[in-house]
Amino acid sequence: MTKQVKERDPYKLTALKQIGWSGRAVSLAANVIVLSYITFFCTNILGMDPILVGTILLVTKIFDGVTDLFAGVLIDRTHTKMGKARPYEFAILGVWISTVLLFSCPDMGTVGKAIWVAVTYTFINSIFATLLNASEAVYLRRGFKYENDRNTLISVNGLLVTLVATAVSIAFPIMMGTLGTTKGGWKVMILITAIPLAIIGMGRFLFVKEVNVDDDESNAEILHLKDIPPVLKNRYIWILFAITFIANLITNTNSAVGTYYFTYIVGDVTKMSLVGALGLISPFALLLMPLLLKKVSLRKVFIFSFIMGILGSVVKGFAGANMVLIMVGSILLTFASLPPAYFGLILVIDVMEYHEWKTGNRVEGVISSVNGFASKVGSGVASAAVGLIMGLAGFDGTAAVISSSATNAIVALFCWIPAALYAVSIILMKLFDLEEKLPAIKQELAERHAQQ
Repeated sequence: MTKQVKERDPYKLTALKQIGWSGRAVSLAANVIVLSYITFFCTNILGMDPILVGTILLVTKIFDGVTDLFAGVLIDRTHTKMGKARPYEFAILGVWISTVLLFSCPDMGTVGKAIWVAVTYTFINSIFATLLNASEAVYLRRGFKYENDRNTLISVNGLLVTLVATAVSIAFPIMMGTLGTTKGGWKVMILITAIPLAIIGMGRFLFVKEVNVDDDESNAEILHLKDIPPVLKNRYIWILFAITFIANLITNTNSAVGTYYFTYIVGDVTKMSLVGALGLISPFALLLMPLLLKKVSLRKVFIFSFIMGILGSVVKGFAGANMVLIMVGSILLTFASLPPAYFGLILVIDVMEYHEWKTGNRVEGVISSVNGFASKVGSGVASAAVGLIMGLAGFDGTAAVISSSATNAIVALFCWIPAALYAVSIILMKLFDLEEKLPAIKQELAERHAQQ
């Protein structure tokens, strides 16, 4: 009797793939947290003017946005034995090497410091992180075939990212209270963070291969830079761009100004670790997301999260130094940040499907890079806004006591401006009605592929 051998499904989502996929996401998320301290580092450790710092970060982010579009074209034109997106995973090593250099800025005058910060910050974001973000959605689609697997993967990914990000958010303020009083101490802090996370960041490359490539090549469009404008005629790209931009603007503004808020309003920067610990709530919500999405549309989940964001921001606006109110507001904001941070990639893939249905061409890298561009510009504008607004309000990082106008600027950036931005996000999400059209779109695409 011949024993029947069961064929192994190459598309199966295994535990090793789940953990491996999260390696780079964990590493990059931790890097984002570390970079959120750059404004504070420049003003309070390097003694740089906040307006100068804000201008540097804004200019580098604008340049960063341009490189995102180049990266999208590069990825769409990449064809290697390893795949289209997988080769770019080595960029995570460049991210951490450049970060160590950024926080190792030597004493060389105002101009020298400005150039050092601008160059190293540009390498982190405009080159290395750009390649990683531009390939993210492409890798997700080509690495995992089934939509349910992608939702599960993102939830597990979010769980692991949240745990590590929470650990970094707790540890960093504590280290700032001890090591973070000198430039040498900051370098030690960054090395402690960078070395293990750079190694963890290679997990996706090691354990996740691109396998879902059956019909991609026949429908792929070989893009040149001149081909980008027609791709951008897709209106859903711009709605998604705005949603992603605002989400990152809010998150990075809170991160950048949070250090100032706890230093000057609360009076104890180490209490930031208590807020960071609230990230432990996120995994429970993320684990429930796959079940929730079977009953409620992703669009409704996004809208509800933005409402929670408004409430959380308002609560913090009345908190002052009251840690109970700060914690309540932060819990609401934690839930508000989850859908954009972890399920925005699903919206990107939906836009890819719509574009192929509309034009007949499969375009991945450019659409993904536009979303990455929005993320980068949002974080850049946040860093610039914190520096510029606080500079205009008369903030002086070397002064023992700051002015009332600077205090008001910190509260506005930490509370009231995010509340207004969440309200705008609700309007944008109501305009993103693609989810209702997708079943028919996917069915027609399947029929087209079957005929080829």
